[in-house]
Amino acid sequence: MSVEVLPENAPTSPEPMPPNTHWLSGIELGSHEARAPLRSWLLTPGLLTQRIRAAAGTDFSMSVLRAQTTPSGHEREIDMRCAGVVWLFAHTRIPAPTLAAQPWLGQIGSTALGEALAAHGGSTRSAFQYAHLGPDHWLVDRALQHASLTPQSLWVRRSVITVSGLAFFLYEVFLPAIGEHPATAGRHLQSP
Repeated sequence: MSVEVLPENAPTSPEPMPPNTHWLSGIELGSHEARAPLRSWLLTPGLLTQRIRAAAGTDFSMSVLRAQTTPSGHEREIDMRCAGVVWLFAHTRIPAPTLAAQPWLGQIGSTALGEALAAHGGSTRSAFQYAHLGPDHWLVDRALQHASLTPQSLWVRRSVITVSGLAFFLYEVFLPAIGEHPATAGRHLQSP
């Protein structure tokens, strides 16, 4: 996969979250999301990719949807699927100073971010925060359109990842089918 380098005046994604977004901690999430299986997915510690891969089995796939570098940094969007059904949509935003010091972050290609970080070592991740955002938010709208779903609110999980003291941001959008293998659709969400 090649990374597109855009001119300075190229359009980029809007700022990920409005300043008035109400973010919840993992503890607070329990009083806002009653569905235990979905809450379990949202609270997944460690590498979410591994859990999705395990639940999807041989039906797992990941696609890089967009990767672009601009003077302000690097953005990358991916999806993770089970049997062609989108379970997760993720948006990574790496500021220019972080990218300049860690250029490999803009060159991970089709490798899952968590797996690339684990292989490289030396990174830390903040505690997760959660927001239930409506379809009018650009990130949720993009995830819904990509998954060909009707407008609805979705959970977004964010974290700040630090590599050698420099931070970048990861936003993960949980689609309604997460954990639901098409072979068992409608029965339940697969829990660990």
